Amino acid sequence: MIRQVSIFIENHEGRLNNILKILADNKINIRSLNIADATDFGIVRLILQDTEKGIEVLKRNEVITSITPVLAAEISDDPGGLSTLVDALTQAKINIIYAYSFLPKNTDNAIIIIRVDDENQKQAITTLESVQGVNLLDRETLLLK
Repeated sequence: MIRQVSIFIENHEGRLNNILKILADNKINIRSLNIADATDFGIVRLILQDTEKGIEVLKRNEVITSITPVLAAEISDDPGGLSTLVDALTQAKINIIYAYSFLPKNTDNAIIIIRVDDENQKQAITTLESVQGVNLLDRETLLLK
């Protein structure tokens, strides 16, 4: 499992910039960023190079954070790569709460970040480990991508 940092922020000018500057000023690299928004607020989801330091500096700057366990899977960046992964979870009756992707600089593959129900995490890991073309990543491997 990978530790994702989630931040609930008001949807106001400058709020995201403030968070990004805090991380930049403390030399914390963002590996992946996803923003889910509504009219008045947003949820910023981050995979950080140094999660512990990131949480520490955000909290020190009065930014409320939470940690969410997510899966990181490397798949082929070709048509059908994501479909293979989602089909395996669907066949195992595992619900995907949300997912987002990024393209790392050291590979031609895509990385998919997946959040599943807490009670299905172990089953999701077992399921995806058996799928050809899907490579589950641990934290260290993900950060090398």
